[in-house]
Amino acid sequence: MTESAKPSESKGDRRTFLKIGGGVVVGAAVAGVASIAYYNGINSGNSSSSSSTVSSLQNELTSTQSQLNDTQSSLSTAQNSLSTAESTISALNSQLSDAQSSLGAASTQNSSLTTQLTSASSQASSAQAQATALQVQVDTMTAFVTLSTTEQSLLAAIAETLIPNDGNGPDAAAAGVIYFIDRQLAGDYGKSAHMYMEGPFVPPNQVGSITVGGVTYSGGSTLVSVESGMQYQYHNNFREFFRYGLDAFETYSNSAYGGDFETLSSADQTAALTDLYNNKPTASAFNDITPSDFFYEVFVMVWSGYFMDPVYGGNKGMASWVFSGFNGTNTGNFYGEGLTSKQLMVATTPTQLMPASLGQYQKGSP
Repeated sequence: MTESAKPSESKGDRRTFLKIGGGVVVGAAVAGVASIAYYNGINSGNSSSSSSTVSSLQNELTSTQSQLNDTQSSLSTAQNSLSTAESTISALNSQLSDAQSSLGAASTQNSSLTTQLTSASSQASSAQAQATALQVQVDTMTAFVTLSTTEQSLLAAIAETLIPNDGNGPDAAAAGVIYFIDRQLAGDYGKSAHMYMEGPFVPPNQVGSITVGGVTYSGGSTLVSVESGMQYQYHNNFREFFRYGLDAFETYSNSAYGGDFETLSSADQTAALTDLYNNKPTASAFNDITPSDFFYEVFVMVWSGYFMDPVYGGNKGMASWVFSGFNGTNTGNFYGEGLTSKQLMVATTPTQLMPASLGQYQKGSP
């Protein structure tokens, strides 16, 4: 295309366009600047308020965060405590289970022991019944074979005065002393079977001249003590000696103390026996028996009946042996103690053994 073909444009139109365009641009620029200033003004006005709100929110957030941390810490502590409690409960449950098991075992054991106890109690009752039956038999068979009823009563009272029921041990009655004396008087002792019983009979302790078998002794008789064993110079055997002596002693008790010996007070009974020991009654008033001789013989027989082996009729149930600690025929193992004589001999402290009688020894078992 030739230049002549281009539309014609005047200089004036171009300037007008540039002006208008420039104005538009300037106006837009001014408007932009004005908008920036306006919004800057708005932002500037709200800036302090927003900053305060943000700060407040941040503080609240911080506080909330702190509370949350505290709560978290408390929760952690609680969880630890809960864990500890659960461990403790678990341990207690375990202990409870063990205790229940032990209780179950103890209950079973207790049931077994109760059964054993019931059985033992039944056996004990049976044994007691047998013992009672045997005691009845013994009491039925135990009777006097030579002493009269009067002699029994008087001799029992004498024995009880010598070995009384004072709470310190079995008395003469509990030991059956009177039965021992009765049986001895009915046997060889009462018959003086092992004694020389021919005259002359020279009473001991006689002062001045005495005549024996038609012969006079100016110096009297031998002076001996009651306990010497030489003073028995009587033509009567011991059974008669006891009969005459008991009769004379009852007569003396009535004349000196106003009543039979069995009825006297304990003090008067002791005094009456002391009179015999001191020869206070005269021999002529005592059936020609020296009172101290009678006292000595009665004393020895009471003491023998208390301490001798039960096979001879006294020491019932070995009562005095148990009381005194005497072992009888038990040398250390009669009841299965497992001790030897040597061990007992060299022991630094004495060992008290349950006694065993001759009857038990002969049987060879308790």
